Amino acid sequence: MSILVCENLTKKFNKKININDFNYNFLENNIYSLIGKTDSLREQLLDLISGKAILDSGAVYLDGELLNDSMDIQQKLCYISRKMKFPANFKIETILKYFSSFYPKWDNNLAYEILANYNLKDNILYYRLTPTQKSLLNAIIGLSSKANITIFDNPLKGCDVKDRYDFFNFFYNDYIINPRTIIMSTDYIDEIDFLTNKILFIDNGVLFDNYNTEALKNNFKYLTGKTEVLSSLISGIKVIGLEERGNMLTVCIREKLRKDDIRKYQKYMVKISPVPIQKVFIYLINLRKLKGLK
Repeated sequence: MSILVCENLTKKFNKKININDFNYNFLENNIYSLIGKTDSLREQLLDLISGKAILDSGAVYLDGELLNDSMDIQQKLCYISRKMKFPANFKIETILKYFSSFYPKWDNNLAYEILANYNLKDNILYYRLTPTQKSLLNAIIGLSSKANITIFDNPLKGCDVKDRYDFFNFFYNDYIINPRTIIMSTDYIDEIDFLTNKILFIDNGVLFDNYNTEALKNNFKYLTGKTEVLSSLISGIKVIGLEERGNMLTVCIREKLRKDDIRKYQKYMVKISPVPIQKVFIYLINLRKLKGLK
């Protein structure tokens, strides 16, 4: 398996520094999810990490070797960009054969099993595929490559919830048997939190927070109760977000609750519940905005 190391990645767009000194080590056999707004520069960051865009400064290392165009390096890394397209007259079969010849660990059985699930015939010409089918094909290629490092740019964006559900179940079942390093941006983190074990929050090309998925769930909680009651109970507690509906108040707290805390809230009929990861991101982004951070 492989490790991808990013050191001081910097890239200017339109004479402005958009990604500045990005540092992170993507370790083997982990699934990393990058969460960000549409303008967070996640796609540009993945282009840099995968070596598809030229850095102004900094370096990316794969297994200690500077990322380059050598066959040995490229066969270890598969980048599925949403911009990836194929010649209009290529059949699905032709596209899969190309990738099977390039990636040593390619799993043809897996590719065709997933194609069958979506009723995609391998003799269909690429130009006849719908945008949703093209997105599915790209995701199938990434999963079937079984490259040591597989990078997805928002896989299955635009696909319906059932298609995403099916694909990520294939993803999970295959990963259990064949663990490797997966890096993906996603707008559906709460659908795939069972897959992900590392969460990276990105804002304007900046990695402003990162968590182990389990730790994030343990350290952020919702408290919901009557406004006058709950307001009196949360003095001194780090609240990162709140939502008031009628006479009911819900606050998101950043604190691991002890048994005594749980009993206290239960005594006053305060409901404790998990916070969706997307909501944690929203609250933290709002705090950054309040602080004037970019």
